[in-house]
Amino acid sequence: MTETVKPVSHEIRERLPRLVLDFVAIVVILFVAYIVIPIASAISFNVPVIGLSVGLAVAVVFLVILAILAVRILRDAAVMVHHGSHMLSRAVPGLEEHQQNLIRKVVRDFFSAVVIVILFYLLTPFIVLMPGVGASLAAAIPLILAAVVVILLYDAGRLLYDEIAKSVHKVSDKIASMVEESEKSKK
Repeated sequence: MTETVKPVSHEIRERLPRLVLDFVAIVVILFVAYIVIPIASAISFNVPVIGLSVGLAVAVVFLVILAILAVRILRDAAVMVHHGSHMLSRAVPGLEEHQQNLIRKVVRDFFSAVVIVILFYLLTPFIVLMPGVGASLAAAIPLILAAVVVILLYDAGRLLYDEIAKSVHKVSDKIASMVEESEKSKK
């Protein structure tokens, strides 16, 4: 089965509204969760089949819904960033294929780091509300996310550094060759 490549304009028309609506849905669900979870936590009853308190069970339901929406947002945003970075790399004349790939990789790494930070700030207050485990999770998540962001930014920085170092070496070699030619002609 052959898959047809959709034009960028079609991807934007399809994904941008869904991305915005999913983001709005996350904000609304978080607002509702901030109201419902404390009320559900006050109910001292365990759900018989799963053995969780009502508050924790409600928090888990909200967390699953938020996770599904977050994955959809990430998927749609990643596709749009991929197309945008591809267009950006093509817009600069004279770039070789490996330089275009470098631009796309760096843009994706920076985008991923920004999205991780935004999701962290959106979801941490919600996670704190989860009865019993919220405070522990809220304390551990920043460390994990910080490590992931550092790895992504390090990778992007390393790629940029390597490319700049290659260019500096090329320029240095050209200058050295010119000086060498000048030295030979003086003898």
